[in-house]
Amino acid sequence: MATIDRNIAPIKQEVENFLKQIDFKLPEGFIEFFKDSNGADISSDENYIVLWALTDMIQLNRDYNVDEYAPDFFIFGSNGGGTAYAVKKSTSDIYEIPFIGMSNEEAVFKNKTFSEFIEGLT
Repeated sequence: MATIDRNIAPIKQEVENFLKQIDFKLPEGFIEFFKDSNGADISSDENYIVLWALTDMIQLNRDYNVDEYAPDFFIFGSNGGGTAYAVKKSTSDIYEIPFIGMSNEEAVFKNKTFSEFIEGLT
């Protein structure tokens, strides 16, 4: 059984600002989760996932040069190591992608919805 340690929810204006800055559709369940929690740590015997704060995601994608190395993706978290979790902008599907050697070609499909992604961890 996984433990979800949620951060304090973002304020409405922060959610609206985030949505204004993206130009792709988010997976089902994504914004609902992040309206209630501005990021989270999810841990189980098999997994450890850091979901980035909604208020930091856009800047972190810039910092990791995602638009340069994997322009089809938008990263929203990681395993705390070398693996990132990202939304494929054209499909809204969730993929696993390496931070080192990051590219569109290295992405591996994980889930169709954010809800499925979370359920797979718990």
